[in-house]
Amino acid sequence: MNNPKHHPRNNPEETGGPRYLGAKIRPASGECYDWHSHDFGQVISAVSGSMYVGTHGCVLLLGPAMAVWIPPDVEHWMRYGSNNEMRYVDVRRDEAEEIGPGCRIMAMTPLLNALISGTVPNDGTGRSKAHTDAFHDLLRHELVSATDVPFLIAVPRDHRIRRIAEAALDDPGAVESVDSWLAEAPASRKTVERLFASETGLPPLRWLRHARILHAISRLAAGETVGSVAFDMGYASSSAFSYMFRRNLGRSPSDFCA
Repeated sequence: MNNPKHHPRNNPEETGGPRYLGAKIRPASGECYDWHSHDFGQVISAVSGSMYVGTHGCVLLLGPAMAVWIPPDVEHWMRYGSNNEMRYVDVRRDEAEEIGPGCRIMAMTPLLNALISGTVPNDGTGRSKAHTDAFHDLLRHELVSATDVPFLIAVPRDHRIRRIAEAALDDPGAVESVDSWLAEAPASRKTVERLFASETGLPPLRWLRHARILHAISRLAAGETVGSVAFDMGYASSSAFSYMFRRNLGRSPSDFCA
């Protein structure tokens, strides 16, 4: 599969290259890439804006408060939001084995943010090999020990509910009610509820609420106001939306505003 053009690593299979190699990009609003994989690992963080990363089992949201880890050989797709400035750090395969075999969303900290920024090549850094090795060791330790955050959602595989799930992920605000949404599936209500529980671990109502939260975070990160996002998500007031947000995430919507 073809890799997106943004990747900084020119020869990903090279074992003698940098352990971590970063680049900063400004993708176009709505830019997307179909299924692909890499021979190297990748850490992606957002200076501003957001993006979705989809794997065969789930969809992950990336915003400024977190970073995403994608191991080597994991097939995934990507879709950017708007107002984006992203940082990619390509991770050499042997180094990636130390970080872990599964995709993760990690909470961003000031130290991790500084370390990711420091991987972007700069002729003025003048680091010695010993300095670079210590720098990369610290970055690996921070990535391994980073706190995981729940900005992902399982995508059902069963064709009877996958279509309505994907439609809700694209535009959860268009779902007028849970009843009308579930009625679009070619199966009985009881079957749909059973499939959601078995394939996503959540009943339909909670799954839809989670999809709405991820969509809302993406829009807030793109610069939209809390009030406009709350209205489009179907909430009667910003306060009702904020209450739901804090109850589910323990944080205010304003924490994710650009």
